[in-house]
Amino acid sequence: MEFPERLKQLRNESKLTQVEVAKYLDIGQSAYANYEKGANMPLAANLKKLAELFNVSMSFLLGETNVRSTYKIVNIMEQLSEPRQENTINYAETQLQEQKQDNKIIQLKSSLVPYEQVTEQALSAGFGEGYTDNIETTTVYWDKQVNYDIGIPIKGDSMEPEYQNGETALIKYQSCPDYDGQVCAVDHVSIENAYIKCVTVQEDGLLLESLNVEENQYGERKFPDKKILWEENPRIIGKVVEAFTPIDINDLP
Repeated sequence: MEFPERLKQLRNESKLTQVEVAKYLDIGQSAYANYEKGANMPLAANLKKLAELFNVSMSFLLGETNVRSTYKIVNIMEQLSEPRQENTINYAETQLQEQKQDNKIIQLKSSLVPYEQVTEQALSAGFGEGYTDNIETTTVYWDKQVNYDIGIPIKGDSMEPEYQNGETALIKYQSCPDYDGQVCAVDHVSIENAYIKCVTVQEDGLLLESLNVEENQYGERKFPDKKILWEENPRIIGKVVEAFTPIDINDLP
């Protein structure tokens, strides 16, 4: 409830006229009427006098809470035995912590940014995943704003630790990398596979390199460099501008 409405309600409950309340505040009736109209706000001294007149807390008068008076709580506490006082304090502290957590969740939800992520396809951080020009999308959420064109899920671990399996890669469309070794999404059209790799444009094709230098039991790189010749019809989808693990809004309370 807003202040003007709360003020009028309290005056009517007390069966006082605007003239009587104005006289109590030592102001004119028209000046007081402006309080109830919402045209003006009382000075701090008059707010305090109004709260005292109606026997309510300042927070209640201003419409910030529905608890009329803190004195009621204090009075109840004084009547409780010491063990019950402790229980009441513990309960109140728990309520306060829950309220703070609720406020954090509300703030998080309001700050989440939606991203469109394609469905039925993925970028391989491994040995290849299918990719098409299918534009069906689903919405995923993150708490950071990034300029992008499309989001594509990552499968595999060849680009760890920077790019993790299950993350969403945000792609900015462009047909070539800005520099050798830039992380890009690449479509190997001939075999209908797509990759997220460090890309270098060479005379005879595209060189795709992994960030993960892990070796197998024979001492060989688990993810060796891959070369796609021009005659195999490779296509750079765009550069990867960011990657993130989507926030599942269904998991938030």
